[in-house]
Amino acid sequence: MSIKLLAVDLDGTLLNSDQKISSQTKSALQKAAKLGINVVPCSGRPFPGVKGYLDELGLAGDNQYAVTFNGALVFNLKGDILVKDLHSYQDLLYFKQVAQEYQMPLHVELEDRFVTLEHFINYHMSRESWLTKMPIDVKTLAEIPKNFHFTKAMYTGDPDRIKEFLAEMPQEIFTKYNVSTSDETLVEINTSTASKGHALLELGRELGIKPEETMIFGDQKNDISMFNVAGFKKVAMGNAIEEIKQRADFVTRSNDEDGIAYALKQLVF
Repeated sequence: MSIKLLAVDLDGTLLNSDQKISSQTKSALQKAAKLGINVVPCSGRPFPGVKGYLDELGLAGDNQYAVTFNGALVFNLKGDILVKDLHSYQDLLYFKQVAQEYQMPLHVELEDRFVTLEHFINYHMSRESWLTKMPIDVKTLAEIPKNFHFTKAMYTGDPDRIKEFLAEMPQEIFTKYNVSTSDETLVEINTSTASKGHALLELGRELGIKPEETMIFGDQKNDISMFNVAGFKKVAMGNAIEEIKQRADFVTRSNDEDGIAYALKQLVF
């Protein structure tokens, strides 16, 4: 069965270590698009942090899509939202309680900006703001309305502290929510039903594309939900974590060795 949709993670997958798309990877994805294959960025980033790469690849039009915020929102380039799965104000209160108990900086993401209750913005959050091209809005809890909704919660810190925090976190947070990491300085929390895998299934249904006609590329823990979907053709990057490689049908070269282009040449073209 031919591939009709390519779902491509960004950091560590589409982008090399310099946060660039290599010329070979760009050419391969553009060739796929010309063959009529939907090339869909599938990222923990918000839409503003994805749009520039769509432009660079020359992917445009109302029938171009992006899975963002780890699957909490799926857009087309016209700005229509096809999938939406958001946190509530009560979730914010819970995440704030955890932040206070474990002394972890907490930030939440909206469609167009970060909101934080922190009055000191650490380096990791500043870097995330720069990478995603989204401003940071500092608020007090009293300034946030009770009907507040947001796409994703994030705790930030040095890699060693993030490892400690993941080990310390209350077990209920893992049962109530979808906890993942896309970077060693971040813990990302979506609703229990929001994930890249679920969002891709919903997008596939919308487009009439079967799971067997979808090929996915990923490298980190926030990609695992894609690799758990039965039917997807699963490609792990050479630099992927072991949990991803164990679930893959094919392990390609690393993101610094044109892994996407290599896999497409071997498996699709």
